[in-house]
Amino acid sequence: MFRRFSPFFAILLALGLALTALSSPALAAPPAQESTPAAVLAVTVPPRMNARSGPATSYRVVGSVPAGTTVRIIGENADGRWVRVDIEGFDGPVWLAKWLLKVQDAPAAENQPNPPAVSASGVVTPTVTIPSATPVTATTAVAVTFVVSETVSATPEPAVVIDTSAGPVAVTKPTRMNVRRGPGTDYPVAMGVDGGTQARIVGIGPDGQWYQVELAGQEDRLWIYAPLATLYGSVEEVAQLGEEEIPPRPAPAPPAAAPAVAGAAPGPAAVVRAAALPGVGFGYGVQAHIIHTGQEGLAMDKTREMGFSWIKQQIEWRIFESNPGQYGFGDIGPIVGAANQRGINLLFSVVNAPDWAREAGFDANVGGPPADPQALANFVGALAREYCGSSLRAIEVWNEQNLHYEWGNKPLSPAEYVRLLAPSYASIKANCPSIYVISGAPTPAGDNGNLAMDDFRYLEEMFKNGLARYVDGIGAHPSGYNVPASVTWQNACAAIQQTGNIFNGACDSPHHSWSFRSTMEGYRNIAVVYGAAHIPIWATEFGWASQNPPFHGAYAYAADNSPEEQAAWTVEAYQMMRAWGWAGPAFLWNLNFRVVANGTEKAQWGIVRNDWSPMPVYDALRGMGK
Repeated sequence: MFRRFSPFFAILLALGLALTALSSPALAAPPAQESTPAAVLAVTVPPRMNARSGPATSYRVVGSVPAGTTVRIIGENADGRWVRVDIEGFDGPVWLAKWLLKVQDAPAAENQPNPPAVSASGVVTPTVTIPSATPVTATTAVAVTFVVSETVSATPEPAVVIDTSAGPVAVTKPTRMNVRRGPGTDYPVAMGVDGGTQARIVGIGPDGQWYQVELAGQEDRLWIYAPLATLYGSVEEVAQLGEEEIPPRPAPAPPAAAPAVAGAAPGPAAVVRAAALPGVGFGYGVQAHIIHTGQEGLAMDKTREMGFSWIKQQIEWRIFESNPGQYGFGDIGPIVGAANQRGINLLFSVVNAPDWAREAGFDANVGGPPADPQALANFVGALAREYCGSSLRAIEVWNEQNLHYEWGNKPLSPAEYVRLLAPSYASIKANCPSIYVISGAPTPAGDNGNLAMDDFRYLEEMFKNGLARYVDGIGAHPSGYNVPASVTWQNACAAIQQTGNIFNGACDSPHHSWSFRSTMEGYRNIAVVYGAAHIPIWATEFGWASQNPPFHGAYAYAADNSPEEQAAWTVEAYQMMRAWGWAGPAFLWNLNFRVVANGTEKAQWGIVRNDWSPMPVYDALRGMGK
């Protein structure tokens, strides 16, 4: 089915963002300097950063500045995070994020005409005016006195030198990063290193995703994850090691039992446990809308052309069981048949109870769960029985149940969801033990009354109510917004300043929801805490929208992501999940919404055009190593 909302609305509800933040405020004309500026020089660090008309991300972007540009600081805002600068090529002063600059030099005061006041510590204190952060008239400005916090220095700091004369060097990108004993997350952590650490590359792992490195002060050769490091020099002459040349892989830990929790729902009798199934491992998947379209064969062929082996399709229960026990699976059959012919694995996500199954007085404006969990169990059991032994490999039980409009506008309750899941798990296993059962993926969100519940808290409460007993995989929807795949939520604001942004959610309301990586790693950490390290995290929906201008004004972040960024970040996400070792099959949102819903907000995630020709992201995925 078509989603009526994107994850943006969940964040909008959960974090209290105002849509007015998506448009640039009416700003005053550039204010006049009220004292002679200090000649404090700085150099821009990111490959590209925004220059703005005021000291916040809510001000409009007036241009971009490449790395290595020398700027002249003439003022600073009250919290010291933004500086007002003169830059050659701009019509008047602009504002830059100070944390993305390297302060370089300041001439002595006697070399300046009419120097500003300087304290005994050498701190320059010019007074300037800045535009208000709220709409103002063209003649209004707010006078603010603030301090340039950089102490005047007689000599610039030396630039960082990366010596590649003895071979290529990897420089770590995250603020803190693990270095391991072997090329994979199943190897133990040897140490942690800070961002910017240099490591000499001496080998490449069997899958090409890990560098064997030499680190200063370490006798042993260790391993770092290549996508999280910047490469300097060429690795063409570096040997790629075979399995026999790397440390022996650690034996997998035995599955841990789920913790006993007071008040948890009892486990159903005689069910097949997840540990009894062969591990599905990581897989490359894409979500498609192919039901009722007659295009299932074409969608399967396009999926195979990328080298992918999984497709997800959402199944509206209310369409296929009009009355209790009257199943009409006719429109599902062609999808299963086309997948059988092409060797494609299917994940069906089951949502939306029929009216007859919902509670008395239910809200018909939104979809919702059944009053009796057994009604859903009967339906998914019949679905499993109908297609057991076919391409149907997994069933996801519900979708984004931490949102009011996916839960029937009823009180949000992780315990109630687990009570819905438990009999469905038992019914699926009773009818087809080989089908994987995946928990409904919460949407990334923060708390906002009964409109949304923070997905980390929701997942934790699901575990407390026995989740680990009823699943083979944990569903997740790690959204990307305008933040690169490898960037954590703590670094997201700085990252979007570098890549260029209109949408400022990661700056205005910092939260894990903006980050693909932080959401996935957060789910993994919660699973480990509750003894479920053996259960993989299935990203049943993820991706980056790209469309400028956006097809819908509420999706401003789509304009921030160029087609090339969409392609690069999607590839990076798949590579990260594959390397983690704990991710199950991952499903990109979406294959063909530009075909079946072109011009709508959904189409901004599509990876083929409305004539099925490839977008850059499709080509990148087709060429990606798998």
